[in-house]
Amino acid sequence: MAALIPYFISNIFQIGAYAFCIAYLSDEIAELKKHPLTTGISFIVMYFTSIIIQRYDNDWVAIGLSLILSLYCLLLYLNTSKTLSQCFNIVICGYLIETLCQCIFILLFTILHVPLDANGYNDPISLSIVFLGALLLIPVLYFLPVRKWVQSLANISYSTSLIVVLVMIIISVMSLKYNDVSLGLLLPTVTSIAFFFFLGVLIIMQSLSDQRRKQAIRDYETYMPILNDMIQNIHKQQHLYNNQIASLVHLADSYHDYDSLSHALKSYSNFEENIIDNESYSFLHIENKLLASLLYCKFHEAASSGKNLIVTVDDYHYESPCTDTEIVDIVGILIDNALEASAENDTIYVTLGKRSDSGNPFFINVANPGPLATPSFVHDIFATRYTTKRNQVGHGLGLDLLKTFVDTYNGSITVGNTYPDEISSSVHEQYIFFEVEI
Repeated sequence: MAALIPYFISNIFQIGAYAFCIAYLSDEIAELKKHPLTTGISFIVMYFTSIIIQRYDNDWVAIGLSLILSLYCLLLYLNTSKTLSQCFNIVICGYLIETLCQCIFILLFTILHVPLDANGYNDPISLSIVFLGALLLIPVLYFLPVRKWVQSLANISYSTSLIVVLVMIIISVMSLKYNDVSLGLLLPTVTSIAFFFFLGVLIIMQSLSDQRRKQAIRDYETYMPILNDMIQNIHKQQHLYNNQIASLVHLADSYHDYDSLSHALKSYSNFEENIIDNESYSFLHIENKLLASLLYCKFHEAASSGKNLIVTVDDYHYESPCTDTEIVDIVGILIDNALEASAENDTIYVTLGKRSDSGNPFFINVANPGPLATPSFVHDIFATRYTTKRNQVGHGLGLDLLKTFVDTYNGSITVGNTYPDEISSSVHEQYIFFEVEI
């Protein structure tokens, strides 16, 4: 038992130095200090697991090393805010740095012809290599930009980490194929395969979660301008209303008799024309705030180009398999096409919400003055890059993308002609409508 004391001591230095190295590379030493209990338990698990594996891995050294590094990776992941992929980088880089520090002294002692004990850490020379390697680790981490080098690998893809795990599994399986299958080898190998498989599942799950977070950030960056435009338009409208109300308030101060004040109010009748009734902004009550913002911006975009956009909401609350951003994309494509196809003073009708008589929970109908919806016309407009504009760059993609959304969620698209009731029968203007249920 006394002969094992140097072995345990050297492992404390070696594993302690390695633990400090990966903690330093993770740049979360201060955070680890806040949780001394979990950090201490993790170190104890690292220490005893490493000793057990190193003592009995004579026939499966590669598997043992992979298992130790994978365990360190998992413990680092549980104690820090790093992703599994980043933990892989830190653990592997930390192992290489510590190994190189020890190799420097091994090379030095070899050059000096100092005899080394290849059987373990029971001789003073082997112990000194471990101690000196641990001490050398301090100036290496302090003076060299090691942390910056490791952080440059922070964006390594999850697929690379999965490949590393797959290689570990292959090594474990190959060890069974090319070695005598015995209980002593079978048990750690199967355990290693199961552990690597579990690690791979964790990486896949985190990869999917990371993709959702990145998609949320992309959506935020895409649709934040819509919200900014809405806020800016509201500020402009509020400023206009404040001026108009202030004018009315001070109008009474300018006239001292009823007849003059009454005449002034009548001549100021255009005030009523400038105020849009509350029904025009009823879509702001839609549960999907991004959709409400989009409709608000399109409403003012139509007004600025001399077109009328009438929005009717059948139901402010709807359910759909599409995400809120996909609904915004669908509505935006239809309204943009209608605005581009309409002339000044044209009226565009938008109806959206939820229908109780349909299997699809969300629908939108956009109608604008347009041509006859013949079968050949309908077939052509959904072709990729189809457009009636001379400049085809950047056009002809909207309806094709719309069809992709509808096909993905098993929805439906209806194209036809209509004659809105709001238009006089003497005009009898032909409208084309696009209706999507999804």
